[in-house]
Amino acid sequence: MAAPRILLCGDALGRLAQLFKRVSSFFPDSAEQLEEFNDYIEGRSKIPIPTYFIGDYGVGVVKVLSAVAKDSANLGFKMDGLKVCENLFWLRGSGKFLLHGLSVAYLSGKRSASSQQFGAYSQDDVDSLRALSEEPGIVDIFLRYPCYKL
Repeated sequence: MAAPRILLCGDALGRLAQLFKRVSSFFPDSAEQLEEFNDYIEGRSKIPIPTYFIGDYGVGVVKVLSAVAKDSANLGFKMDGLKVCENLFWLRGSGKFLLHGLSVAYLSGKRSASSQQFGAYSQDDVDSLRALSEEPGIVDIFLRYPCYKL
């Protein structure tokens, strides 16, 4: 069995074809790039490997991610990401999951009094992740977007 390949990257600004070409938004920052992004979301282009992203910004984000969050397959407590389309997962808010034997923790979005707000996390999310980080060997990879002091 081949070793797993895992890609960790920052925002690709909707240039998924370029990103996956190098490998084989994530959200577009302009309306011109929205068509390329939609090709993946709507299944016209294939994502070659499981891809996880944090953040929720860019052109078209509210429309796409609001629909993803309401999808019945994504309801409930899902720390391993909400499925956007085949091989593309949105790590919303905060959480921790196992990926090919590596423990991945993440904090995504803007700080808010309530994590129920779209694209937000709360102080409870921060406190939970801090508690996890104090235990040795618990977190192998920590992802954070946007990057500012917690």
